[in-house]
Amino acid sequence: MKRKEVVLFMIVGTGINCSDEDGARLVAQKLYSTITKMYPSKVVFFASEQSKNTIPYIEELFAQDNDEFILDDDYQIVLIESIDNFNACFEVFESKIWEFDEDIMNDYQIIMDYTSGTKTMSAAMACCGMFYRKDLISVGGDRSHGEVSSGTEIINYQNLYQIYDRISIARARRYFNSNRFMQCIDILERIVDVRFDKESSINICKSYYSWDIMDFENAYEYLKKVDLSNFDLIEIMEKLKKNLKALGMMVNSRSPNLKNCYILASLINNSIRKAEEYKYDDAIARLYRSFELIAQIQLSKYNIKSSDVDISVLMEKNVSEEFIEYLKKTEEDGKIRIGLVADFLLLNELGDKLGKYFVQNESKIKNMTQKRNNSILAHGLESQTEEDFNQFLEVVSELAHKLDKDMSRFLNETTFAKFDLRFE
Repeated sequence: MKRKEVVLFMIVGTGINCSDEDGARLVAQKLYSTITKMYPSKVVFFASEQSKNTIPYIEELFAQDNDEFILDDDYQIVLIESIDNFNACFEVFESKIWEFDEDIMNDYQIIMDYTSGTKTMSAAMACCGMFYRKDLISVGGDRSHGEVSSGTEIINYQNLYQIYDRISIARARRYFNSNRFMQCIDILERIVDVRFDKESSINICKSYYSWDIMDFENAYEYLKKVDLSNFDLIEIMEKLKKNLKALGMMVNSRSPNLKNCYILASLINNSIRKAEEYKYDDAIARLYRSFELIAQIQLSKYNIKSSDVDISVLMEKNVSEEFIEYLKKTEEDGKIRIGLVADFLLLNELGDKLGKYFVQNESKIKNMTQKRNNSILAHGLESQTEEDFNQFLEVVSELAHKLDKDMSRFLNETTFAKFDLRFE
């Protein structure tokens, strides 16, 4: 396998006394010492008009060692005009990184030595190197006389992985809080710090992604794998425990009503998440399904299924003959299937509180459902607004709480955890 071509970026300073030849030779000696320790394929010097005069002294040092150091073949010079302008320095370093990174003929490893030059040049190179994930080095040694004494130079590689990981974790948290779980996983995969429980964090993302697409079984399996005692998760631990309980109920509960109430709460929270992303058509589509599910859950308590209404059950419940005849007209393939409006009208026939609420608010509800029907995600071409969503959510929430006295708890336990974005 071909080895990477090592390119050494070096800032060229002028030393303590910029007008003194001995000072320039001293800087050249230090740069030469680093170069000979690194053995790069090419050196890129970043210099000012004044400091570039130091480079011929580096050539002399190579010649004294019976070696050559040839412009264009072994090194190149990049001039920096504004040596005390951070942005100007950063842009020069950045453009050179792009040049080597985009060379399709060669695979370069860029190492950046920010030791020399002005403080601004050094700061800009260090920041640029960290931003583009390049290796950073600085030269240390005996500083008893102020600067590093010649012959004592030690090359220090700066370990930036902890910094990269901190930045990655902060980015991952922002994606997580925005419900972008697959992007969050991509970032977490690149974290190298073994002290960070990467596996648990990734499993939470996989769980929430599955939950978001209503795959409750996989969501439950992934969340079960999470180490809830891990310190990295202490901030969201209590919420995760509630989530695990809720998913367990949706997957394993023997009570159809309890299971369905948790699913309903998940749907409502799903709609709220979509609204937070300004996807109001998506959000209202989920609210509409929640609206239907509320009626279906309540009808199941009367042993009635919307997808296959048993007329004999209706007769036992003393539903009026007129309403039964109305339902019979919808019969198709030997089955009576009814939709949202008929569900609630049937509940009203049964004397149910949810049916009564629907009839009392029928005009308002029909106006809302008509807007939903005109949505581009239903039967029309119109887009829904935040106001449309809030009106729909108000009605669905009120009905959900009438459906079950514990609905507030179900909603709380199916709400996704959020991280505090202040990174400490």
